[in-house]
Amino acid sequence: MVISVTSGLMSKMEPKLIIFESTKEDGIMSRNPKFYSSHLTQQEIDDKFLQTRIKLGKKYHFDGTKIFQAKQKNTTNNIQYPDGKYVVISEKNLTKNDYWYELLPADILIISSKYPNIVIGHQTADCPIVIAEDRKQKVAALCHCGAIQINRELPKQLIESLITEYKSSKKDIHIYIASCAKKEHYIYDTYPQWATNKKLWNQYIIEKNNQYYIDLSGAINHQLREMDIKHIIISQIDTIKDIRYASHYALVHGDKTKTGQNFIGLYYKK
Repeated sequence: MVISVTSGLMSKMEPKLIIFESTKEDGIMSRNPKFYSSHLTQQEIDDKFLQTRIKLGKKYHFDGTKIFQAKQKNTTNNIQYPDGKYVVISEKNLTKNDYWYELLPADILIISSKYPNIVIGHQTADCPIVIAEDRKQKVAALCHCGAIQINRELPKQLIESLITEYKSSKKDIHIYIASCAKKEHYIYDTYPQWATNKKLWNQYIIEKNNQYYIDLSGAINHQLREMDIKHIIISQIDTIKDIRYASHYALVHGDKTKTGQNFIGLYYKK
């Protein structure tokens, strides 16, 4: 579904930011073998994934081979970079036939309206994707903000990336926090080990009857408000319960219909 476009009074020639979220009906937005039959080779999986991206692109009016995703560090992939590292998409990134295979080790991708119909985005199956647009300068930044990234205050670094690179004014920055696992259903039976930022999580991990309810979008919103960001839209869609979305949490808890990966992305349209 198309979630948002840049609003306000615009001429027909002014670029618009298109934000979209894929759902299960769009196919599996991943080339990870765990989502496919064990009889398929990686090349066969890659071919299927390419066709899924092309189909998604036709639905939302972009080229499915023109999608960038950051290679974000985690506890298992041995990728190292400073927290909050960002990459600004430029001409040097536009050389491959299929942009999916451009290696971009970073937390944050940024694109400007100078590159229409080029998508930046990220796979997800419960974690929030956060989008920030400087509407005055027509530049947009995007990052995947799972619990670990929220704990290290990546939402604040998303704002800082626009301020550092473009000297963006906070009053011009508009935020979209995408569909994700919501506090009513995102529950741990023990206090999560990743929650080391106690000052933050004191308000957004709530214990009830020996269960811990985790408010990811609330914690993101809190950090953005601390950065004096006023324009924030939060999706009310809960990926755990909404039948349209893949959900890792629901799958782990026994709902096999939630297998897969969603994709949330954006592009500027002339």
